[in-house]
Amino acid sequence: MHTNLKATRKFNWVSSIEACNQDKLNELQFKMNLFYTKNDHRESYDKMILTTDFGIDPGPITYGFLNWMESINANKVLEVGCGQGRIRHHLNGINKSIDYTGIEVSDDVILENSIKWPKDKWISSGAYELPFEDESFDICFSFYVIEHLVFPERAIVEMMRVVKKGGYLALIFPDFTSEKRFPSQILGLSELRSAKEKIKKGKILDFFISLYDSKIKLNRNLKRIKMNPGRFMINLAPICLHTNNQIHWPDFDAVYIASKEEIKQWATNAGYKSEFPMGTEFPFDEHTFIVIQKS
Repeated sequence: MHTNLKATRKFNWVSSIEACNQDKLNELQFKMNLFYTKNDHRESYDKMILTTDFGIDPGPITYGFLNWMESINANKVLEVGCGQGRIRHHLNGINKSIDYTGIEVSDDVILENSIKWPKDKWISSGAYELPFEDESFDICFSFYVIEHLVFPERAIVEMMRVVKKGGYLALIFPDFTSEKRFPSQILGLSELRSAKEKIKKGKILDFFISLYDSKIKLNRNLKRIKMNPGRFMINLAPICLHTNNQIHWPDFDAVYIASKEEIKQWATNAGYKSEFPMGTEFPFDEHTFIVIQKS
């Protein structure tokens, strides 16, 4: 699975909706599925995810979502990409009788969740073919999932399919085009996370090339995506598939270069209403919370 890091410094980004890229995208989908489902590929990744303590303050993004959920007062809810149940845990605080279903690609995670929350429904499934009838849920939501999907538009269409008329799809994700960063893109000549780390290790050339890559090349490419939404661009060489480093960081496995403008434009073109319930000011400028209503 590991490849030459220098060969992947190129910004190997392609549109996920153009037919000419499907073979490359299918290959990436296969590799990412292995990464998320095989224990030997994601052991250190799980350790990073599990550092989240269910008992701590959930933070402003989660609070914003929970406040919105409480205002909607929906009953039948589907979470796509439930992980170890962090959001399910917090939902108990607003509605203990909620009819909750969580899906995740990892069988092991689903088994653990079913033991922890036996009254809920836990199903092993991907986002592209949800095992539910049309219009089955009042709300479908995903929390920091869409940026990890090789075919994000396909997933959005599928999630909208299972939402009832008048119901909602809520998506929470990092807006990389607003953050002006993309953590899964290899910058410079090594897999070290930042230019600061490289200078500490005496990698002077690597340091300067990383600065150029991040401040000029990356910004230029992200700005291009922000100004021309609609192609759903994918990084074919995320660092998670190329690193031997056991120290990982958030979104080192992101593939979709997510943008709030792109998701909003998709909703408008599809004839749906959309809104940003918490606005788009800090911290919701870089952490998008968009709700799409199925009219």
